[in-house]
Amino acid sequence: MTSVNPGMKYGGFFDYSKYDVLKQIPQKYVPKSDFYFDTPSVDEVKASMKSLGLEYPIILKPNEGERGSGVEKIQSDIDLEEYLRPQPKEIILQEFIDTNDEYGVMYVRYPDQLKGKITSIVYKGELYVVGDGVSNLLQLFEGHQRASLYLDFLKEKYEDRLHEVVDNGEVFMLSKMGNHSRGAIFNDANYLISKLDTKVFDEISSHIDGFYFGRYDLKAKDEQSLINGDFKVMELNGVNSEPAHIYDPENSLFAAYKDLFAHWWRIYKIGKQNRKQGHSDTPFPVLLQSLMNR
Repeated sequence: MTSVNPGMKYGGFFDYSKYDVLKQIPQKYVPKSDFYFDTPSVDEVKASMKSLGLEYPIILKPNEGERGSGVEKIQSDIDLEEYLRPQPKEIILQEFIDTNDEYGVMYVRYPDQLKGKITSIVYKGELYVVGDGVSNLLQLFEGHQRASLYLDFLKEKYEDRLHEVVDNGEVFMLSKMGNHSRGAIFNDANYLISKLDTKVFDEISSHIDGFYFGRYDLKAKDEQSLINGDFKVMELNGVNSEPAHIYDPENSLFAAYKDLFAHWWRIYKIGKQNRKQGHSDTPFPVLLQSLMNR
């Protein structure tokens, strides 16, 4: 699998640079971004924001990481100071794209072919609770079928607001990160595969060195904007990508495993072709040692 994307460290399995990938994508498809190798000061981040023409909110996230770890929406100087306090290294400043629709589009191209194909599309639903004018936030979290699964995370994130009562009918957003481990609900959107123009993804992918397999995490104004190619790429995941439509609550376990096996078979075939073209896999002892050193 580590030879699947020769241009990504370990094929994009882990420890690959998100920023190095994003900066290869044509500018019209990516949010305004900046990168800090060392921990920046608050003033340095604000200077970057001014240079990029950004205001709060912004997104800060680690250059290397999975499943939404360390990704935060920053809405004020106080949030910024708190994020920087642990002195994180290698972080990305990213424009906050204020749209409700977020998608994961799985793209595959075999090295012996000029055109790729889309094999999975997931729509990432946001996590929220609705107030009743009586219950406080903690009670709403505890009584919500999905929010209750992330109770420890939510209690820490909203520790200063847990006793706040939400007005009747008011929607209180909990997650706009589009990440399953942060509470987002994944919905099968494979009905869109036939509607998307694969040429757009071929064109984008052609700019990325040694890329054949991965999932584009996108934000679009709405479904039609996605179809029209009017979207922003928040990040591109490598061989660690999953066909995330399998997590739709309506999908069966049998169907999920069937799609996973097909997904892994594509990884095998691409890796095999790349090895024939002279690309080598990372030796297993090296990969294991890297995993243990994380």
